[in-house]
Amino acid sequence: MNKSQKLFSILREKRLIALLTPESVEQCISAYEILYEYDVILEIAFRSQIALDGIKGIIAKYPKALLLAGTVMTRKQAEESIDAGVAGVVSADYIPEVVEVCVKHDVMCAPGGLSDAGKQLVRKAALYDCELNVLREKYPHQWVYKLFPAIAGAHSNVDFVKAWRGPYKDLSIIYTGGVSIENLKELSSADPTGIFCGSALTKSIDDPEQMRRDVEKWIDATKLTSTGKFQSESVNEMAEDFEKWVETNGTSSMNSLSKLISNQAPAKVVTLGEIMLRLSPPEPLRFVQTTSFNSTFGGAEANTAVAFANYGLNSSFVTVLPSHEIGQSAVNSLRAYGVDTKYILRKGNRVGIYFLEYGASQRPSKVIYDRADSAISNIKPGQINWDSIFEGATWFHWSGITPALSDSAAKVTREALIAAKKHGVKVSVDLNFRKKLWSEGRAQAVMSELMEYVDVCIGNEEDAEKTFGIRAKATDVDSGKLNEAGYHEVARRMVEKFGFEKVAITLRESISASDNIWSACLFNGNEFMLSK
Repeated sequence: MNKSQKLFSILREKRLIALLTPESVEQCISAYEILYEYDVILEIAFRSQIALDGIKGIIAKYPKALLLAGTVMTRKQAEESIDAGVAGVVSADYIPEVVEVCVKHDVMCAPGGLSDAGKQLVRKAALYDCELNVLREKYPHQWVYKLFPAIAGAHSNVDFVKAWRGPYKDLSIIYTGGVSIENLKELSSADPTGIFCGSALTKSIDDPEQMRRDVEKWIDATKLTSTGKFQSESVNEMAEDFEKWVETNGTSSMNSLSKLISNQAPAKVVTLGEIMLRLSPPEPLRFVQTTSFNSTFGGAEANTAVAFANYGLNSSFVTVLPSHEIGQSAVNSLRAYGVDTKYILRKGNRVGIYFLEYGASQRPSKVIYDRADSAISNIKPGQINWDSIFEGATWFHWSGITPALSDSAAKVTREALIAAKKHGVKVSVDLNFRKKLWSEGRAQAVMSELMEYVDVCIGNEEDAEKTFGIRAKATDVDSGKLNEAGYHEVARRMVEKFGFEKVAITLRESISASDNIWSACLFNGNEFMLSK
């Protein structure tokens, strides 16, 4: 039995993974030593620059340690973690090159998400040169997928599991994202073969006794009920019991999870805007040098929606995307971070594209847009049910990019703002002037009329001038020389003109393409605050 098989055997028995984003190698070693007492597996997240050194530190002290490398997103990270001695690799998404490295070394690989459970199994089987049923029987440590996020705000994604286990019998599921001691018992009862991962197990890493108490609580929460429910003798039998239980109880069994979470539901926030496909040459190549492009998705409002979700808020994103595969890929990219995508309208033919060439030294970055006639630019008033979207919402965020896309998009933005105010929702705007989308004159005409609905206005060092014609004195934005006192006057004039509750302005003094001085100011109508 190799290391991955041993690790997977423990996971199936103990059903817990403790996630650690370490600040030091010592934290990694301490966490491993505590968790080893309970046979709980430690996952060390590569979000931290300490991760690899932490893994090496544990293996150096405990050569037989069974560890997971988490948030592994590249071939290099996979190779480095396996070379360091991990027994398994976990990713936030299905990344083919990571799967390839893991299968090459016969190391357990658990990709994550909401849509690629089958795809990653098929790829693994192909790499092992076997059929799916052989993969399940001969390589059970690869017959696994990570449900991420399991819980997103008040929304539960656990009903995906039954659908996956239809064609992929006995698929082992790692639940992560939103899993807490408050919902663990319910989740564990719903899926008696599930494996549950949480950072709460290591939150008290600097207090060993408290960490032990936390671990013991999680272990107790995963114990099966004393009534004998789900007390089957084998994992396969328990999986069959799970299927029967869901069929008997219907969706109410899953909805109870959402109800449990909604009792402690975080604030619901809504964003509106365009999400685009970004294509970039590998650094430091220029457009005219490259023969390939790296792809990802992004957009001002979409990025904000992801940030809200990462902060634990119930984040909903509204846009329009085509129903083809590229549109679906954009949706999946949002879901991967726990953003609620149910309000996305699926129609139109185009996903907007922008090409980004990274700057170097004194050469600035360069952007080329190909977004004309994108799906959201053709949105029409009346196509979105704003009353439904703003039900229970506390905050609505938008940016000046959306009304700049088209006249109809500007009308829909106004429609959304009116509905938000009707529902008592706070509204923030990022002015985000884009000269490639509209002129200063057009921006001032459209945006000024929309400001009556805005509570919090956000902009950069030149947005107020471009959008409202309000210029900071003794400032030369082009040369990167800013007069901070002048922005106090800018913020004051904006509050006087539009009645904002708060004005926030980010200030960037450019030294070179890669060297900037950042600060920000906030004005609440009385006090002007400046950060450095």
